[in-house]
Amino acid sequence: MDASTFEIRLLIPDEWAVFRRVRLRALADAPQFFGSTLADAQARTERDWRRALSDRAQFLAGSAGVELGTVAGMPDLNRGGVHLISMWVAPEARGTGVSDLLVRAVIEWAARGGHRVVRLEVVEGNTFAEQLYRRNGFALTGVSGPFAPGDPRREHVLELRF
Repeated sequence: MDASTFEIRLLIPDEWAVFRRVRLRALADAPQFFGSTLADAQARTERDWRRALSDRAQFLAGSAGVELGTVAGMPDLNRGGVHLISMWVAPEARGTGVSDLLVRAVIEWAARGGHRVVRLEVVEGNTFAEQLYRRNGFALTGVSGPFAPGDPRREHVLELRF
């Protein structure tokens, strides 16, 4: 795959079925890295998917009509700035640079919105994701917490200020 052929675009609520398809694939592929489950996502209604796309900037990476990854940015109403969430890249696109393009899409969206900080959480053991975010300027904050009830892993907060 050639990184020059990747397209990153913002999904709109009318593209809820695309978002659903990519999210279900992400949850099936890497359930250990997400706070929600495949079963929960499968139970969501069209209205739920549309609402999610209204509440966030959901970016989709693709090439030649093939969906290769997704990430979202949401205003962080509690701390200010933007919260980067739901990052996923298809196995066939890993190592191609598409993940960097997705992260930069959220950073650029945040900057255009006047935000000066982007935060995210990385679950313990997801070293590839942590390396991705560090490569794009994020740094550990020293804040961590439980990943999920009953799960002994922790997630660490990373932040990018600009």
